[in-house]
This record gives sequence, C-alpha cells and structure tokens, in this order.
Amino acid sequence: MEVLAGDVGGTKTLLAIAEVGELPGAGAPSIELRESCRYDSRQYPGLGDICRAFAAEQVGIRNRWHCSPVLHPDGREVPLDAPGDDFSVRLVNDFHALALGLAAVKPHDLVRLNEGVHDPAGPRALIGAGTGLGEAVAVVGACGRPEVLASEGGHASFAPRDEPEMEILRFLLRRHDHVSWERVVSGDGLVNIAEAIAHSSGAPLPRRVAEMVLYSRDDAPAAITESARSGDPVCRRSVETFCSLYGAEAGNLALKALATGGVYVAGGIAPKLLPELQDGRFRAAFVAKGRMRPLLETMPVQVVLDPNTTVLGAAALAADGATLLPQARPTPATTP
Repeated sequence: MEVLAGDVGGTKTLLAIAEVGELPGAGAPSIELRESCRYDSRQYPGLGDICRAFAAEQVGIRNRWHCSPVLHPDGREVPLDAPGDDFSVRLVNDFHALALGLAAVKPHDLVRLNEGVHDPAGPRALIGAGTGLGEAVAVVGACGRPEVLASEGGHASFAPRDEPEMEILRFLLRRHDHVSWERVVSGDGLVNIAEAIAHSSGAPLPRRVAEMVLYSRDDAPAAITESARSGDPVCRRSVETFCSLYGAEAGNLALKALATGGVYVAGGIAPKLLPELQDGRFRAAFVAKGRMRPLLETMPVQVVLDPNTTVLGAAALAADGATLLPQARPTPATTP
C-alpha cells in the first residue's frame, strides 16, 4: 500500500511517499520510503501549501495518494485542500509517530549511551530536543502493539541542580515568567545557556556567535557548537552544560515512566552533538538520581540517528488507519 507520510515541525517539514507491506510472522510492517522532499516550514503559510508544492514536484502523485498522515499535537481527523477525491488526513503528535517508527529503525542507526538491560515488555521513554523539547511514553498494548502516551513534558518547570544552573534560571526568569525544560534543552535552549553563561561569567561570546544570537538566532546553535569544538571556553561550557541538562531530564522522564524498555533520544540535535553526548556527561547526569541510580543504570539509553523515524511511524499509522477508511478509487490518468 502506498501512503503519503509527513513529519511537520516548526523548522522543517518532510513529506514522503512510502510503500507499506506486511512482513510474514512479524509484528511490524515493512516500510520503504520512496519519493521524499524536505521543506523549510517557515517559508510556507500552512501545511496545505507544502502538500501542494510536494504534489507539483512529484510526477503522477495526484493519481496515487490514498491516505496522508501528518503530525500535530492532537489526533483529530481533518479535511485538507488537496487533490484527489479520496484524500484524507490524520494528524497525530510527532512523538506518537516517532514511537511507532522505532520498530523500523535499523540497529546501525541506534547509538548506545547506557548499556542497561532491555525489557521488551517494559515502557519506553522518548525524548528529543530540536526546535522544542518533545517527550512521550510508549507501552506494550493489545496484540503487542505499542500504545503511545503523548506528553507536553518539555514544558514542565526546569529544575537546576547546582549554583551555575541556578544562575541560568535567574537569567531566564528575567525574560520569562515560566522557565521550562524546553528553555534549556532545545536549539534555542543552547543559545539561552550560552547567553546566561556569558552574562554570569563576564566572558564574551565569540563575535560571530554574538552576532548570530542577535540577528540570526536559528543559526546560532550550530555556531556555538562549532566554536565549542574550536576551543572557545564559553561555548564549550555551554555545550557541556546542555548535554548534562539533556541527560538530567532524560533521567527524570525515565523515572516517571519506569522505562525498563529503554530510553530513546531523538530529535534533530542529538545526531549533531553525538560526540559530546558520548563523552560521559549525559550518562552521568542521567543516572545521578540518588538512591534511584542503580535502577537507572539498568535502563538502556540509545540515540536515534535515522532522521526519517517519525515519517516511518506516520506511514505505519496511515497504512493501519487506511483499513478503517473507504477503499480509495484511483483517479483516471490524464494526458497533457
């Protein structure tokens, strides 16, 4: 079955045609992504415009689509102005789709940060920093299928652990009436950390980074990372603090979910900071939960490197939902 699957975010949107088939004796379907295209979400008025741009770029797509899942904080069915009489849309939280896509991720696209012991029947915790901070929990439901508990846990209150992190909180409280984990563990969170450290230490940010913070903030995280790797002390400390905070919040989520099925670190930032996440700071913060440390040491933690994981989950969800929809009627082909 062919479906149109999408991963819609605040920064980028990925649309792809996926072929979904059943594997004999396997619980997860086989999913092959075919035509795909990535768009800058900020350059389009809405999702419908992105879908129309994709349709215009893909030869023959107007005669082929059956069901399209795109991602949104809720799961309502909504109409979308798009070609085809049988076009339908299902909107789900992006981490819902991400959880479903994990089954299709290849082993070489998973990098361990903590070994642990995997319990296949245990809950899974998902956390991912990107434009924002996404969190979710997946549990094994009926017939072995995952049931996903979507969350807005990234907006829970940031909890500093020491005086330097208290300084970051004080700095951000001057700007915001509520400082969430997303304010420190996200792309903009890395920028916030760098600004706070520069302010409290009195050491300036590199000129190029400072200019990006003021005039091109979306590009600043990459510049901070580059400067950190080049040896700038403020940027290096900022990236180290970011990775430690990322591990701390991953540990918080793991405890709340009792994630014996593993913790999965996704999102756009983790692959870009993989060497820093692997240097031990993330893991140290993850397990630093007092008497709960032995429990956290048993939970596997893996970084998801496959950038298409969410789209794979959306495709699986679309194919599953298509059985509940009227059979699509192919649109007759037209010739120019």
